[in-house]
Amino acid sequence: MKWKNNIDLYVEKSGRSKKFIAKQLGISANQFLAWRQGKYFPPVDKAMLLGELLDCTVYDLFERTDED
Repeated sequence: MKWKNNIDLYVEKSGRSKKFIAKQLGISANQFLAWRQGKYFPPVDKAMLLGELLDCTVYDLFERTDED
């Protein structure tokens, strides 16, 4: 099972800056970049807060695909 990362899509829709979002999450801009690039997944509490900041759900941010 793989996951498609939609963070950048929802960041763009929100109109908020990446720097602002990282600050609200209490993480560095580099850590937020790593999440956006799919290098790492955020912890559940941060993913839920990110969804609140971007007015979407965690399921919107990380979409399951059927690809192997």
